Amino acid sequence: MLVHRLYPCGRVRPLVLNTTVLLLALSCLYPGVGQAETGVSSVNVPQLAQMVEYIAVDYVEAVKDGQVVNKGEYQEMLEFSRLILENVILIQEGSTNTEALVEQARTLQLAIESKRDTAAVRQTSASLRTALLARMSSSPLPDHLLPTATTASLFESQCASCHGPSGRGDGVLAAQLEPAPTNFSDRERASNRSLLGLYAAISDGIDETAMPGFDHLSEQQRWSLAFHVGGIAFQSSASGMSSASSVTLQQLVTYSPAQLTAKLPMTTLQEIESLRADPLSLFAAADNPLKITRDYLLLAQAAYERGDYPAAQALAVSAYLDGFEPIENSLNARDTPLRQEIEAGMMEMRDC
Repeated sequence: MLVHRLYPCGRVRPLVLNTTVLLLALSCLYPGVGQAETGVSSVNVPQLAQMVEYIAVDYVEAVKDGQVVNKGEYQEMLEFSRLILENVILIQEGSTNTEALVEQARTLQLAIESKRDTAAVRQTSASLRTALLARMSSSPLPDHLLPTATTASLFESQCASCHGPSGRGDGVLAAQLEPAPTNFSDRERASNRSLLGLYAAISDGIDETAMPGFDHLSEQQRWSLAFHVGGIAFQSSASGMSSASSVTLQQLVTYSPAQLTAKLPMTTLQEIESLRADPLSLFAAADNPLKITRDYLLLAQAAYERGDYPAAQALAVSAYLDGFEPIENSLNARDTPLRQEIEAGMMEMRDC
């Protein structure tokens, strides 16, 4: 079952030139940001990002037209913004270049205390969540989702008693639960929820609610459930659109539809909603070994630019082992000089 509350609890040479050359040699799309935490071990950064997303989703239930309309919800907003700031300060104490992160957390807290409008709070939340995601290194996405019928059966056995057979929050146990289970058909809420946030809630549970962690399920099962519930509100948008998309699987997972619309102005909201309803075309694209190589190289470059050199080197190694090496012989048969150029460049990166 899923409910909608999210509670906390040496010598380095520049990589940029080499990365650019290698990326130009690989004709693939760009990635987003993953979910494995780096940085201060005492702060659960993924969970912190969940809390920020929660504020973006549920603030509208607490304040309207500058007035508190639900005291309980508003107190949660105040509590969450305080906890977020406290944890961001802990990140600052153990890291460098975090002044902007602290300032964003303070801005969010002030916006809530001042009862700013929902649009302003969501904008501030989105900015802070993006900054938090930048502190999180890559974690593998699922290669495949379970068949639709299998996922539906899993939802029925694990989630329907609270969320209802159609995910509308009207299960047989719903009336007994406070807070109430999420209504996944609520389009407004779904537009501001990321699949990453849903996956984290399924995996870890949510403190002080009836929502447990489903760590007994496999990663594929949990991802399948996240995609399933994250697409319920958009089924009317499933239009069989072309599999060619400017949205990557990583982006679809990391950001909400509302955030993606702002980040990718050339992509229509209909396309994003259609992909949430039916993401299978992105899984087919994700199987491209050259795309895997490019994605890891871009993540390595991002890690280098934020000063996380060990992570940058590890990602550069993954780019070779997980993406390029499996197709090395095939590329060699087609264009040996190109294969040699790319391999040499990747080796130079790993030696930095």
